[in-house]
Amino acid sequence: MTEQVPAADRYKEITALATTAAQQLRRHERERAGELGEAVAAGRQRREAADEQREQVVEDVRKRWNAAMEALWDERWMQVKSMPDPDPAARASNPDDSRREVQAAYMALHSALEKPRFAASLRPRRKKES
Repeated sequence: MTEQVPAADRYKEITALATTAAQQLRRHERERAGELGEAVAAGRQRREAADEQREQVVEDVRKRWNAAMEALWDERWMQVKSMPDPDPAARASNPDDSRREVQAAYMALHSALEKPRFAASLRPRRKKES
């Protein structure tokens, strides 16, 4: 026949297994908490970097807008308003592409302002001195 294990020994065996399992669980939870803490810190750093990058893009756009308004100062017919709000329907873009597009638009404005504004036939004629 099989030998019966005393209840006290079986109790000690079960409590030892439970203690070991609890220790392993605590160790796992500490490791996981450390991993999650690192992930949160990394996410915070990414968010701060993105906020800083956003502020730089906004400042670059504001500088270009102000320069464009100065360039258009002599164009009295044009009603210049304050800088428009961002367009929520605009396609997503990374900051570097946004800066390039704003710079290209700014340069196109300057190029357009440098071109003659009237055709030669529309310019006032100078009277010839006799």
